[in-house]
Amino acid sequence: MAAKIKVAVVSSFWTGYVYSLTRGATSYIDANMQGVIRDFRLPRKPGRSSVARHAIAQLRHWDPDGLLCFTETEMLHELKRLLPRPRPMVAMCAVERLPSVALVTGSFAHQMEVAVRHLRQQGLRSLAFLVLENPESSSTRMDAFHRIAKPAEPGLATLVEEVEHSFLEDPDMPVKPVPRRLTAWLRRLPKPVGVICVQTGGGGYLIRVCHALGLRVPEDVAVLGTDDTDLSLSSTPTLTSVVPAGETIGFEAMRVLQRMMLGQPAPRESVRVKAMGLHVRQSTGLKRAEICDIAAAMEYINQHACQGISVAKLIEETQHVSRWTFQKHFQAATGHTAGDVIRQRQFQEARRLLRTTELSITLIAEHAGFSASNEFARAFRAAERKSPSAYRKDSRVGDDR
Repeated sequence: MAAKIKVAVVSSFWTGYVYSLTRGATSYIDANMQGVIRDFRLPRKPGRSSVARHAIAQLRHWDPDGLLCFTETEMLHELKRLLPRPRPMVAMCAVERLPSVALVTGSFAHQMEVAVRHLRQQGLRSLAFLVLENPESSSTRMDAFHRIAKPAEPGLATLVEEVEHSFLEDPDMPVKPVPRRLTAWLRRLPKPVGVICVQTGGGGYLIRVCHALGLRVPEDVAVLGTDDTDLSLSSTPTLTSVVPAGETIGFEAMRVLQRMMLGQPAPRESVRVKAMGLHVRQSTGLKRAEICDIAAAMEYINQHACQGISVAKLIEETQHVSRWTFQKHFQAATGHTAGDVIRQRQFQEARRLLRTTELSITLIAEHAGFSASNEFARAFRAAERKSPSAYRKDSRVGDDR
């Protein structure tokens, strides 16, 4: 049997969006090649910390055949320097183009079109764009905003304000004192205004800034970000986001990486995926759901079921109604209880791992979100009418026919 290809997914943080990228890459591997995939989380700034050294040592020891990276440019440089031999690499976020590194990411122009269209539909004539990163890497994005939004006051419509990453990563961190340039800019913008912020965590940061300045969201400032469910629901009010289709990007990135591992050079042109999801929440005017948000619950289950979430946790993270009200309307909408849907998602992942990996039953139980292997074995047998080991054996026999 040919050796399995080893693919490392390297990210500077772990969110539901990174999980969806990984799921897309895994789907490509399942359908097209013999391979295994493993996640590595490296600090945003590599430096010389013990955490960074340990993470790099783990990556070097595993010795992957290729890397899918959701990191900043600095980390890509560091990976190319620290790995013992050159590896095919595909970046899955908009970074500075590096020689021999492919770029597969969402189309920023299309993302901006969706964002601007939504804010216009909310009746907002004044639009602005906030960048919370290095200005050297933001000019292309600001050009796209001006081209698509056509703001009435181009000189006022954009601002670049670098902030510490800790403010973006922690949705509960206070923002006082608010940067003076940002304060002056927000106060000068014609109200009501819609502000687009595309950095991870940036939408939530902007909402906290508005609270600190006494600006109402969304009455004075409607905020639109690009965060996944985790961060979007952590904001008060909850954050409207335009999110690239992570699974599609992960699938396409793995397709490009496979070709590079077979000896083809990195594509000269970036691969830009247009598929986008608009998740309208309270920060652009949607009122808090009076019944319950079924879509948010289903999205959260899809992203987090295999982390062992409970129904109580699901309700806490996605709803503003009682457990009884949520369960009643969830079952009416889906035909199943929330617990049943969580368990179905766990079984889906367990079946995939049994078919496509050599992981032990104990590890598969853990990866699928079960607290113990004996609990997993009992539940799986009740659902499938066979043990996990028998299911694995039968699926392999089917593949050999």
